Order: sequence, then C-alpha cells, then structure tokens
Amino acid sequence: MSDNLEKLYEKYNILSDAKDKVSQHSSEYVESFEGIKGTESEKMLAAQILSKFFKHFPSLQDKALNALLDLCEDEESKIRACAMRYLVSICKDVKEHLTKVTDILAQMMQLEEQRDFTTASWCLLQLWKQDSANVLRTMYNHIRSLSSAAARVKCLQFIHLKFIKPIESQPTEIENIVVEESKKLLQDDISSEEIVLIISCLKNSKYAKTAAGQQELLDFISEIMELDRDFDPLEDCIVDRVIICTTHALPFFSAKNESTKFVAYYCDQILPQWDKIATLEQGELFQLHLLRHLAELSIYCGKFENPSLHVVQIFDKIKLYMPTPPENADVYKMPNLEFSFVECLLFAFHRLARQCPDFLTHDPQILKDFRARLVYFSRGVQGCNKVLNSKPITGLDSVNASKAKIAPSLLNNINVLIKDLFYQPPMYKCNVTLSFKQEVVEKELRKPATSGQKRHVPITFDNGSTGTKQTRPARSGDNVKLYTPPSGKFSNNFQYDRGGSRGNRSRGRGSRGRGRNWRN
Repeated sequence: MSDNLEKLYEKYNILSDAKDKVSQHSSEYVESFEGIKGTESEKMLAAQILSKFFKHFPSLQDKALNALLDLCEDEESKIRACAMRYLVSICKDVKEHLTKVTDILAQMMQLEEQRDFTTASWCLLQLWKQDSANVLRTMYNHIRSLSSAAARVKCLQFIHLKFIKPIESQPTEIENIVVEESKKLLQDDISSEEIVLIISCLKNSKYAKTAAGQQELLDFISEIMELDRDFDPLEDCIVDRVIICTTHALPFFSAKNESTKFVAYYCDQILPQWDKIATLEQGELFQLHLLRHLAELSIYCGKFENPSLHVVQIFDKIKLYMPTPPENADVYKMPNLEFSFVECLLFAFHRLARQCPDFLTHDPQILKDFRARLVYFSRGVQGCNKVLNSKPITGLDSVNASKAKIAPSLLNNINVLIKDLFYQPPMYKCNVTLSFKQEVVEKELRKPATSGQKRHVPITFDNGSTGTKQTRPARSGDNVKLYTPPSGKFSNNFQYDRGGSRGNRSRGRGSRGRGRNWRN
C-alpha cells in the first residue's frame, strides 16, 4: 500500500470515528481532495470520502462536487462509473444539487462506451425515484441545449422508454410536464425521428384523447409540414417528411377535427408534382403512400369553398391510371393497371366530388369519356378477379403475399365505386373500407369479448342464418402501422426550420462533450 493511500485511509477513519463531530475535521476532508490526482485506488477512496461526508461540509460542497466531476472525465471507465454513482449518493443527502447532477449524467449518456451509458442510465433512474418531476424537467432542458439530433434522440428515447412508459399510467404532474415540454420541442428545430418519438408518446396521453388536444397536435404537424409553402419533391427529404407527418396526423382527424387543409395541400401541391415524385429513388413507393394518405384524409375532409379546384387534380390522376379503351379492345391484352393507385384515387374522388355533383355532368363529353374509362377498367378488374378465383396463388414472397391477401377486397372496392359513378347522374352514396385498412377491421372483429361485456344469444331464422350487424369502417388512425422511411438520400434525418428556410439550421449552441463546460 502506498503512503498516499495509507494517509487517505487514516483520514477516512478519523472522519468516520468522529460521528456527530465530523464537521470539526474539515482539514482532513480538504486534504482528501489530493487523492483525486493519485492512483486508481486513491481516486476511488477519495471519491468515497468526498461523497460520504459531503453533507457535513456545506462550505466545501462546490469544491467536492467539482472534484467528483474531475473523476467523471477520467480516462478509465471504471473511475467514471464510480464517480457517477457517488454523484447520486450526494443527492440523497443534499437535494439542491439534483438538477446539476441530472444534467451531468445526461451528458455522460452521450459518451461512446456502453458502460458509461449503462451507468449513467442507472444513476438517472435512481434520481428519478427521488424527484421525478425535477429530473424530467432537467432532462428536457438538456435536450434543448443539444445541437446534435442524434444526441437529442438518444435522450428522448431514454425518457420515453425508462421514465414515462406507459405515459397513461404516470401521475398527472408527470404527464403534464411531458405534454408541456414536448410542445416546446415541436416548436424547435427537430428531425423527423424526433417528431416520431414525440407524437408517438403524446398520442397515448390524456392530452391527445381530447378534441382540443388533438387539434393542437394537428396544428403542430401542419406547421412542420409547412402547408402554406410550395411543395418541391426534389428538395431533400421533403416527400419523406410529408409521409411521416401525415402518418402521425391521421389518428387525430375526426368529425370535429377536419382534414380539409391537408387534403387541399395534397390536391393542390403534391398531385401536380406527380411526375417529379416518380423520378425519386423508390418514387413508386412514395406515390403509393401519398395516395393512401389522400384517401384516408378525404374521409374527414370538410367543405371546400370551391371544391372543383381540388377535385380536378384527383380526376386528372384517375385518367392517368384509367386508360381510354382502344378500338377492338381485348381484355387479355390490356396494359398493366395500377389497381392500388386507382382504388385510392377513386375513393378520394368519390368522397370529395359529392361537394360538386355537377363536376362530371356539366360537360357531356367529359362524362362520356369517363364512363368509357370506367367500363374498360372494370373489364380489367373482372379479368384479374377471374385469375384470382381460378386457382390459389402460392410461392409468393412476403410482400406479394400481402398484396394477394388484400387483392379481393381491393378489386371489390373498385367495382363498387365504379358502379356508383356509372349511374346517370353519378351517385356518391356507397361506403367501402379501403382494402389496406381491411386487416384492421378484421382484427377488431376477432377480438374476444371482455369479461365485462354481456353475451347475447344471436337471433336466428328458419333457414338457420344468423342475424348480422354491419360494422363501421375503421377510422383512419386505428392501429395504423407507422411508415418506415427508406434509407439513403431520403432518410428520416430531415431538419425542420421554423424560421422560414428549409434544410439544416444551426441551433446556435455548442454541443456538449466530456469537457468542463458541464460545470456551467
């Protein structure tokens, strides 16, 4: 044992034996600070002395805290882990340092070694047990001080997974803090991954269960999407941003919270740029997601002042995917038909054109051309149905198997919509469940009755049939699968700039690391 280590043990014994009179031995406590500069054993013993007797020397607490911070910057992860644990122990005795220690530990989570993250996480959980509200606010303040989106995401994930999951089970005070701080973050420069984390958390809170809360979230999302600005699909990550934001907005639309301005944006800004979207990497996938969103958005669309201006954009795309019949058309030689696209477009058109019932009838030539397209496309639907019914399709990969599963529902929806539009004049009365939402309805129907539900004997008739009750279509947001952004150029690391310009914008803050700036 070295002389310095032996002296440290002597000081420890003196302070420990003093008991109630330990405050009279400030000289021994001060001399223990020298151990911070010694060997590994000396550092760990000095840290133990400083933390154990911390509360007895109020005038030396700042100096002792700084000494422990020196150890948090040590090259050895073992020493850093030891220092972090002792920081937690001093907060049990002196709570006024909890905010500063929480901020320090939040910074330690950003270090590269997994051991640092694990130890800092454990320490934060111990502080959470002491004063959850204070720790939570400090963590959110720390997030707003970070310039790195990846660092902010790391902290948000920790908060959501370790502190407040599930949020609906948290005390009202904690839930209110989460809502308040999340709303502040949504007004800041944030990446798409942060939006996903924040909205996913808030949608399970009591705040998002009220119409007012849902509308406020929709307002935040619409600002992030910048619905009042021109849409340029060639701008980096802009299409990705629209898809992500709309996906998280859909569950909040209802008869009280209408989707009118979102529908107008899709019709007036996105559809006119359709050809440019097709040129993007995975452009066809983008187009499918956008059309599915348009179809779902149209369900809760309110009244337009001039609906024809928006409907015509959908109508033009319908004509793009519903070709005119050639002379002597043979059903077996039809061009490739985009049934998924047409279902979404017909559904949206059917929902919105009822606001302007004369759209198809004001010009007989337009109606004649449209009816010809409907008939021709209907033949393609019948041919596809015939193939599906002829024999079971096997040997498909997961993607094509999923398409084959919803194909009957998709084709049936198109047929039903075509029949409604083929009336003279066209009708807008039928209701269909979008094929890609059909699985949601089936899951709801398969749910077993809960113990609190009363079981009823079904009404039967002489022919043995059972009375059935029509189920409502699934709401657009029910159990919706989150859109997974593609990798590469259109990744989910877009940066939202509320100040006006798009793209990355400096937050005006330096990133924090292992330097001494965490003492400020």
